[in-house]
Parts: sequence; structure tokens; C-alpha cells
Amino acid sequence: MGKEVQAILNLLSEGVIVEGDIQTPRDIRIDGTLVGTVHTDGRLVLGPSSRVTGKVNSPNIDVFGNVEGDIVSTGIVVLRAKSNVKGTISTATMVVEAGAVFNGECNMIASTKGVVRPETTEKK
Repeated sequence: MGKEVQAILNLLSEGVIVEGDIQTPRDIRIDGTLVGTVHTDGRLVLGPSSRVTGKVNSPNIDVFGNVEGDIVSTGIVVLRAKSNVKGTISTATMVVEAGAVFNGECNMIASTKGVVRPETTEKK
């Protein structure tokens, strides 16, 4: 059988602009623009068209887009090939793909939970 895919129930679509803070206990995907903070107890995916200015906090963060601000994760932060991050990253595990741009500081912290390994973006 194939892998079970967990649906992302919270979505900020491309073209949507939010000024303020987002807090959710579930997974969230942002493809739009957020000026403020986002805190989730689930997985956070910042899509290729995302633009976040502010603090990002989630156990597992997958960045495909742009972040200007601090990123905090007790699990893993993955900077995908075309991502652009400016700020401080505090995380237990960090993966930077070739082509990602990161300008800032990285602080490695102790993990309090199991780390979810990133899925590969390679085509088979």
C-alpha cells in the first residue's frame, strides 16, 4: 500500500495578504503573504509564492518561499532549493538544499520530540 498522506487543513492561498498573527494546533500551508507571526503545533509549509515577514514557530518547517524574520523549531527546518531566508533560525535539525539562500544566524537547540525527516524533492 502507498503512504498515507495527511491533509493540510489550514491554507493561506496565493494572493491573500494577512497582517496579524496566526495560531493553530494543526498543520498549515502558506502560499500568500503574512506580515506578523505564525505559530502552529503541527507542520508548517511555506510554499514557493509565500512571503512571511515576522516570527515563525513550528515543530517542523518546510520553506520553499521567502521569510524575513526569526524561525524557531523544536524539530527540523528544511530550506528548499529556491527558498530565501533572512533572520535567525533556532532548531534541532536543519537541512539546506543547494540553491537555497540563507542570510543570518543559526542556533542549534536540543530536540524535545522526534524529528520528522524531510521528503526528498528528487524525481525518480
